[in-house]
Amino acid sequence: MTVLKHKDFDKEFLLHINTEPPTRLTNNFFDELTAIDETLIEYYKNLTFDKSVSFVLSCDNEIIGYAKLVDNHNYFLLSEIFILKDFRELGLGSFILNSIRNYLQDLKIPLRTVTLPSDRQAKNFYEANGITARILLMEEKREKNRTRP
Repeated sequence: MTVLKHKDFDKEFLLHINTEPPTRLTNNFFDELTAIDETLIEYYKNLTFDKSVSFVLSCDNEIIGYAKLVDNHNYFLLSEIFILKDFRELGLGSFILNSIRNYLQDLKIPLRTVTLPSDRQAKNFYEANGITARILLMEEKREKNRTRP
């Protein structure tokens, strides 16, 4: 297991690679997204992937965030990235994303990610970190407004 360190705000943050995130955090992630589009998130939760790599972020022995990469043929897909609300806006998501980039650069595998089109929070995060939309998945329009609460 690889551990990366990040110091900021007089705290040390540890990123554990290949450690499964706790169910409590993955449930928080899916709960937030279910508020945007319950049907799509249920579909996603039932997908299976042959190979995945998890990154788990902790501070003071408390797990505060995670990210999950899945093997998607010639790419790794960043399928989940989540930071507890009390630790957002501190640059920790960018720390995880840049750690993932370094991890994949060593493997010479490109990165892709997915997000819901109405998830402005995720879209703004990715764009601020140099990731832009290259393809849009289109579907029938739904009546429910799809935004994160």
